[in-house]
Amino acid sequence: MNNQFLDQEYQSNNPMVEPPERLAAPSESLTEQTFIERSLIENKFWLRIMKEHALFLGEGFNRKDKQFIQQTDRFHYYFEQQEQRAYKTPNNVQAVRKLNEDSIDLAYGFRNFKRNLLILIINCKVSGFNFPLLVDHIAREAEYFVRTLQKFNKGILDPIQDAIISENVFWLRIMMEHSRFIASLLDQSERKLVHKASEFGDNFEVLLNQARDVESMLFRKKPTYPIIAKLNDDSEDATTELRNFKKAGLEMIKSCQIKNVINPLLADHVLREANHFLYMTDVLEKRLKEKQSMESSY
Repeated sequence: MNNQFLDQEYQSNNPMVEPPERLAAPSESLTEQTFIERSLIENKFWLRIMKEHALFLGEGFNRKDKQFIQQTDRFHYYFEQQEQRAYKTPNNVQAVRKLNEDSIDLAYGFRNFKRNLLILIINCKVSGFNFPLLVDHIAREAEYFVRTLQKFNKGILDPIQDAIISENVFWLRIMMEHSRFIASLLDQSERKLVHKASEFGDNFEVLLNQARDVESMLFRKKPTYPIIAKLNDDSEDATTELRNFKKAGLEMIKSCQIKNVINPLLADHVLREANHFLYMTDVLEKRLKEKQSMESSY
């Protein structure tokens, strides 16, 4: 639509007054092989994560809330069955698409349970040890899982610039919150470890805010890759450091070397999520390099 304050000739001859969104890169198509590989990787990873979310939620309820404990037990069973199915699914498009569809339905139902539970907790209708931010955290992860599989079943990937921005905004917040959850679950006499975990939380908050700034500037805009590559690299470096901290912490928890109330399974859980973020940064980096290589050859 023409701007009434700018004459038509001025607009047609001046690209600087055209919406930059018009030059945004389109979605990219998935090959069948990539569809199968990525779908199975995400299912195997996230179905286990969802199963463990059900376990952790159940352990955090007050004993009197038996109906909620029963519901989380049921979700745990369903996700365990679906996880086993993911490992048996043959490498063909039809079977994988059906797996995705059923995982979407299951994860979306669990997402709704988490969101409704969160409202009850915030309104003091449910007590226990499930912190509101933790419930919101795991609800966001369920939403991410659903969105990912929905895109796969449509046969598309977000354009690489948008993918790097959205993945980093999502995962940097997850890593920030992991760091702060760890700090709160360590015994406060473990001063050095508490301080280190809190420091990680602060560092990831800085990276998250920087990523959100880039999102505001460049999401769904004309591609500009150098700053996007640096965003991904910075996240990878920070997450590698946090991953190593989590890995060392898990070993100390298992060997009873530190005072804490962290379930070893939870420590392993957050370690696997850090590794999955590193997997994603690697996938995105390869896609970006392929895109840059293709464009430079034109």
